Amino acid sequence: MTRAPDWLQTVMLWTSPAFPVGAFSYSHGLEWMVESGQVTDRSSLEALALALLEFGDLQADASFLCAAHQSDMETLPSVLEEAVSLRGASELAAESVNQGRAFIKALQSEGSDYPRLSALQNTMSDVGIPHAVAFGAACADAGIPLEAAVESWLHGAVANLVSAGQRLIPLGQKDGVAALMTLKPLITKFAQKAMETPLDRISSASVAVDLAAMFHETQYTRLFRS
Repeated sequence: MTRAPDWLQTVMLWTSPAFPVGAFSYSHGLEWMVESGQVTDRSSLEALALALLEFGDLQADASFLCAAHQSDMETLPSVLEEAVSLRGASELAAESVNQGRAFIKALQSEGSDYPRLSALQNTMSDVGIPHAVAFGAACADAGIPLEAAVESWLHGAVANLVSAGQRLIPLGQKDGVAALMTLKPLITKFAQKAMETPLDRISSASVAVDLAAMFHETQYTRLFRS
């Protein structure tokens, strides 16, 4: 009987809804898109997730995760600088950095050593660390393979978007599971793309999401922080 690798439960824990990064409180602009009638059902939610995976923030963040995982101590700060600068709205920046801060705090509380994260905090103490960068660096420190790291992170991000859609549209559990099953092969596809994207080619072009996040700042009734 083949034994599962030691890192498997670690990466499952780090991407679990139970891990205290506060992902449940962010909708990545979806709340405004539902309010304005742009996302109304499972089909339009899947279309939004696909756009984010193909050329939006999820693709960019997955690529930064890969860059952080593959970087050494000298090049890691440049990955962080690029990741921090590539945000189209203040709420999206806060969403990323706040989750990164919570992720690092949770790791520090367990007492393990994560040299890459420590190096980032020591050299870039005045800059918040986006969740994807922190996750990629921590996975490298923990010996979690790149492919498993990026695909797990993307699945967690997409699952959180679908969960937000279930609460906002609303959608039932059956539709939520169906959406995740539809998006499953796309997560694998765009995880591979992220692994092949060099740092100087990372970009994001999800303008509708950026605008939704801006409008969300003044939305009268809100359940989510973004």
